[in-house]
Amino acid sequence: MPRKSFRFHKIEDSALFNVSTRKKLANVLMCSLPLLKAVEGLDVRYKKRWKRKDSDTAPWLTQPPPPDQATQYRPIDIPVDQLKKLQARIADLLSRIETPPFLCSPVKGVSYVDNAGRHVNNRAFWLLDIADYFPNCSADRVAWFFGTIMKCAPDVTAVLVSLTTDMNRLPQGSPCSPILAYYSNMKMWHDVATLVAGAGCILSVYADDITISGKTVPGSLIWQVKQVIFRNGFKLKHEKELSLMASPADITGVIVRDGKLKLPNRQHKKIVDLSKQQKIATDTKLLAKIESQIRGRLAQRRQIEEAI
Repeated sequence: MPRKSFRFHKIEDSALFNVSTRKKLANVLMCSLPLLKAVEGLDVRYKKRWKRKDSDTAPWLTQPPPPDQATQYRPIDIPVDQLKKLQARIADLLSRIETPPFLCSPVKGVSYVDNAGRHVNNRAFWLLDIADYFPNCSADRVAWFFGTIMKCAPDVTAVLVSLTTDMNRLPQGSPCSPILAYYSNMKMWHDVATLVAGAGCILSVYADDITISGKTVPGSLIWQVKQVIFRNGFKLKHEKELSLMASPADITGVIVRDGKLKLPNRQHKKIVDLSKQQKIATDTKLLAKIESQIRGRLAQRRQIEEAI
C-alpha cells in the first residue's frame, strides 16, 4: 500500500546530522545552552508508573504491583516536563527522515491498517513479537546511531544519549523511544529485510510486531530471521509466534482475508454490545458517551474496510 503524502528527507539532511558542538545542539533542540545543561543535571528525570496491559482506563499504579500481578502490568517511565520537551523535539526531527517501506510504526502517515495492508495479497503469514523491545535497546546502540550514522561529535553524542536513555536503555514512556528503537537497531532490521526480500516475501515491522508473508513463508527463512534477532541481543515471545497458511490473519488488530481487510469479530461484538447499551441507557451523559464510542468504532471499521 502506498504511504500517505508526507515530505520526508534523507538522513544527511536532518538537523541532527553532523552536529559539532553543544551550542549548536541547543539551537537544534530550540533551547538555551544553560537549559540543556540544567536538564542533563536533573537528579530526578522520570516518574515511575505501572500500567495494566489489558486496559487503557484502569488507574496507573504509583508503586510496583504485587508479585502475583506483575505480569499484568507494564512499567512506564514518564519524563519530567523539561526533559519530555527535548525528547519530543528529537522525536520530531527523527520522524522527518525517510524510512524503509517495511517500517510501519512509528512513521508519520502510516497506521496499523497500512501495516496489515502490506500483506493483503498473500496467503501465508508468519507473526513474531520481540520481548521487552525498549528495555533491550541499549545506550551503546543509541550512541552508535548518533555517533556513527548521524556523525555527531563525541560530546554531542554523549548529551543525546543522556537525554534519550535511562539506566543504559531506552525508557518506556519517552516520546523518542519508539523511533530510536528502530534507528539504534537499523542494521539488524536491514539484515532482516534483506533475508525476507531474498526469499520473495513481504516484511512489515510495527514497533515490536514483525509480520512476514508470501505465497509461502519457508521455515528456513524464519530460522535465519530469528538468528539475526538473537545475535542482536533480543528475544521473541514464543506464545505470540504464529504461522498461518490460507487462513485469516490478525495483523495488528486487522483481519487479512481473501485479499481484503476486515474488522475483527471481537470489534464487531463491541459495536453490537454498545448498541444494546444505547437502547436502554437513560442517563444523558452515559448515552452521549456510548454514542461517541459507537461513532468511533464505526469510523474504525470504515477506515479498515475502505483502505484498499
